[in-house]
Amino acid sequence: MRVSMKALAVEDVGQRIVEWYSCIITKDIKQAKLLKPEIDIMIAKMEPDDKMLAYYQLVSLQYDLLVLREAPDEKTKALDETILENIAVQTNDYLNFMYYYVWGQTEFYKQRYKSAIRTYKIAERLIEKVKDPVEKAEFYQKLGISYYRIDQYTFAFSYLEQALEIFEKDSSYVMNVISCKQILAGIYSELQQYEKAEEIYNELLLLSKPYPYYQAITAYNMGLNRILVDRLEEAAQHFNEALEFEEFRNSAIYIKAKYHVLNLQMRLGNYTEGIEQLEKEVHNIDARDIKGKLLICRGLYLNEGYSFIEKGLSILQSNEFYVECRELCEEISKHYKKIDDYKMALYFLECANEMRNRTILGVDQS
Repeated sequence: MRVSMKALAVEDVGQRIVEWYSCIITKDIKQAKLLKPEIDIMIAKMEPDDKMLAYYQLVSLQYDLLVLREAPDEKTKALDETILENIAVQTNDYLNFMYYYVWGQTEFYKQRYKSAIRTYKIAERLIEKVKDPVEKAEFYQKLGISYYRIDQYTFAFSYLEQALEIFEKDSSYVMNVISCKQILAGIYSELQQYEKAEEIYNELLLLSKPYPYYQAITAYNMGLNRILVDRLEEAAQHFNEALEFEEFRNSAIYIKAKYHVLNLQMRLGNYTEGIEQLEKEVHNIDARDIKGKLLICRGLYLNEGYSFIEKGLSILQSNEFYVECRELCEEISKHYKKIDDYKMALYFLECANEMRNRTILGVDQS
């Protein structure tokens, strides 16, 4: 029986090409030669991506030039150095843009958003060398999402709007439009402008109708919005709606939707069972953020002891889930306020503010 091989992720290939180009820049021909066959194989196994393929071809051109200049006796095919140099000069600015763009993208996928932004900002200085407006829009989208991840909403909003202005001119980029609008709605929610967020989500319900996966994402995000306005029963309905979509089951946030349903049952007082099964699923995929949250649920709602709350928060902090930690501290504070324990409510509200500061200022990601 023939077994299909899983395609390599574009970001993993991009990281390796960045390393290869770094060797070429420093004229480390020995290391560049070692990396080339490995990267050639990775490209053959990579998920389809025209931009990464174009970047690979540009770096390959620079590699050929390096071999011609530094080891002319080792070249394996007839190459005209003059022609290669002319092409290299014409594409040099774009190649530099791609170098920092792909480097930033690697940092982004590793969730090192502060580092990603630093690298993207270098790429932005070369953005005028990019001729394709859609490519510019994709760059603005990535930069906007990175700012959103560290709660820098003003910058995030600005870049996402620039991206939308381009994407909305071409109906073939509807997925990008949906993605940008999801983030913009999230920003409005974070800024407590819930009605504006709701307006965008209603737009997204129509826009995503032909795309079940994006319908599920919209339902999930509407659930988050309902939590923020303390409409918990409606929130649970939206999360359950998201879970009904088969296309949603392979999503990275599928397990989060299951957590939210269970958490809301506890908060609403209608929980019966399910935490043990979810803990097993979380353990199998090593979802440390959900593991920490479930421990807090045990301590806060199932009366299994304050130590569970402390352990859960410790897991979130040690793994740098500062946004999640802030949200949980706010939830814990509300719970203690509800039972008239104002001392603990104030303590956890202060903890939430501390986590917000860590998110905004970032951590050492260099």
